[in-house]
Amino acid sequence: MLKLSAFFHLNLMYSSLEEKDRSTVIRRCYGPLLDLAETGVPVSLEATGLTLEIIRDLEPDWLDRLRTLIAASKVEFVGSGYSQIIAPLVPARVNMANLRLGRSCYADLLGFEPEIWLVNEMAWSGGLPGVYGQAGVKAVVMEWNNAWKYHPEWNPEYRYHHQVALGCDGAHLPLLWVDTLDFQKFQRMASGEMEVSEFVDFWRRRGDENPDELRFATLYGSDAEVFDYRPGRYRAEGRPAPEGEWRRIAESISAVASLTGVKIGFLGEALAQQTSEVCGVALELESTGQPVVVKKQEKYNLNRWAVTGRGDLEINTACHRLLTLLLDGPEATDEQWRQLCYLWSSDFRTHLTAGRFAELQKQFQSFAEELQGNLPLKRPVQVPTSEKPGRDEPLPNNGQRISLSTDHVGCELDLRRGLAIRSLVFPVLGDEAALGTLAHGFFDDIAFGADFYTGHVVVQHPGLTKLSDLQPCRSATKICRHDDGAISISTEILDGEMKVAKAYYLFPDIPEINFSGSLTLPARLSGEVHPIHLTVVPGLFSAAELRFETHNGGEAAEVFPLQGGDVHHGESYSTLITSKHGLGATEHLLRLSDGNRTLTISHDPTISALMPTVRFSTVRGGGYFLRLRYSAQEVDETFVPSSEPWTLHWSLNIRASLEDGAK
Repeated sequence: MLKLSAFFHLNLMYSSLEEKDRSTVIRRCYGPLLDLAETGVPVSLEATGLTLEIIRDLEPDWLDRLRTLIAASKVEFVGSGYSQIIAPLVPARVNMANLRLGRSCYADLLGFEPEIWLVNEMAWSGGLPGVYGQAGVKAVVMEWNNAWKYHPEWNPEYRYHHQVALGCDGAHLPLLWVDTLDFQKFQRMASGEMEVSEFVDFWRRRGDENPDELRFATLYGSDAEVFDYRPGRYRAEGRPAPEGEWRRIAESISAVASLTGVKIGFLGEALAQQTSEVCGVALELESTGQPVVVKKQEKYNLNRWAVTGRGDLEINTACHRLLTLLLDGPEATDEQWRQLCYLWSSDFRTHLTAGRFAELQKQFQSFAEELQGNLPLKRPVQVPTSEKPGRDEPLPNNGQRISLSTDHVGCELDLRRGLAIRSLVFPVLGDEAALGTLAHGFFDDIAFGADFYTGHVVVQHPGLTKLSDLQPCRSATKICRHDDGAISISTEILDGEMKVAKAYYLFPDIPEINFSGSLTLPARLSGEVHPIHLTVVPGLFSAAELRFETHNGGEAAEVFPLQGGDVHHGESYSTLITSKHGLGATEHLLRLSDGNRTLTISHDPTISALMPTVRFSTVRGGGYFLRLRYSAQEVDETFVPSSEPWTLHWSLNIRASLEDGAK
């Protein structure tokens, strides 16, 4: 027996949907969905609390119909939160507020709190089970395909049964699957690209695979707004099928339901199945190569909400600043938390129209004023300063390197290469450099036959010469020594139309260094902007125990071992999609450790909400290559250039420590 569910996601915050068109979507898309349920087809649907509020204000009769159908057990309602937030990009306290406010909104508008919840945009991390569990969620819905891709050891039969999502802190939640390939077939059938008969035959074959075994799958598991309406995101969206897409949907579901051994039901029915060797298995969905799992093909990844769009970096930075204002002031009200969750909505970060983006900036400023703060979308960097007076020191008369040190930090910088760090030594870890430059020839492997620097900026526009700050900078470099032992050094570099200003600050009494700076470009053009690179010098860390850890939306840190294969989060997907993966780093920390020595790298997201990535490779002939890269901009189909001058600021600290008991 094959039990199928039809699961629809409703979202009136859709990025390319103008507010004036929301009533049209309710009539064309949401109304026929309830019509389908009234004919007796079991319909599972999900909407954020915010979408339900919008419907209440625009079309209250639709909400009345929904409540009636839920009460009659003709619709299964699935929750998701107050706003559609990309949880692995948002601090845990915001995620928890979003879930709490969502529960409250559902209780007010529907009269109950759902037990099954959709993971927003199916963006998953190992920290989320703990967050959802604390919110009282009983089960979550997640995509199968990308998690399975990075876990080839999984039994393919797992997709047909509920499993258990295991969190990094031991928390666990029942898990239901949606299959991207299946729901994309449904979309093709509805639009007329695929014949109804072909669609039905596909499910006939699937039902015949194991007729004696009870299996579950989803006929559909995605947006409702794409049927008999086109949001206008892509030029190639096409037109709705002339006979009506909802009519084709009703026809196809009826035909599939008539197949022998196939039944249409609700999504949550799968949870009643007894555990077995292929059901109720505890699974970690994330992996070192894919720390955050996102639905659909890899072109659809975490970067699209972090560093692309019309200004993802700026609005994410602004959200972090609003969170700081909220936490530093009097106890925040629920309405203030709702406003912050609204501003963190994923749809402000993808195909946002120009009009909505302009209005969004006003909303940011208005909320900041309410919190008694000032919130331009860009702000200058604030760097550490010594409380003791300092004196400028002239550069050495000869040589192209500068060595600076306190009792806790030693740093050698390259004046020929824009103050790139040649070696960064923390005596607490030993005499060897932790980070630095790996010169050409360091590795015998030709795949790594290049110079790998630390502390430099790279900007790459397609078809144009790469820009970097790896330029001579002697004349612009200044050193300041302070009476408390702190040392700062700064410089400015020009490369074409790019201007970079940067500085290092060596703390006097702790094993820590600050790296801060800015870059200015004449316009925000399509391309990659990577202001920070940190290259690990092999030898200090034990390769066998090497790992990195960070937070991706949860309270607990997620730990990822760096053994068992190469990792390249920043690898390009195509000429249009410049990066496949990334880290949320939602507590602003990324740690490298071997269980003995640790480097803690922290960036300030209220200055710039950068996206870290990790690249790790074993090198032919022995050894390994490990580099962290922080991205301010990537390119995908959501990216919108701007002719206005663009300035980016950043601030990052690197601190060394030994694990408890280490010597």
